[in-house]
Amino acid sequence: MAEQNIDYHLREAISHLETALNQSVRTVLENEGAKKEIGGKWETFLGEFISMVREKGKKSRINILGWITFPRIR
Repeated sequence: MAEQNIDYHLREAISHLETALNQSVRTVLENEGAKKEIGGKWETFLGEFISMVREKGKKSRINILGWITFPRIR
């Protein structure tokens, strides 16, 4: 049950990220001047995500990033 829940949330997250990415690209194509603002939004998001993973790892004493084999990611 838990694995299905995790899969569901990860699929939803990917769907939302794809939408945000598409909107980001469309916005910058329509207005080159928006690049800095859009980039800042992505920097904030990625920074919050990495901080969340690190904080959760510290609290649980689990190396969450250690679960991922980065060379396999393409």
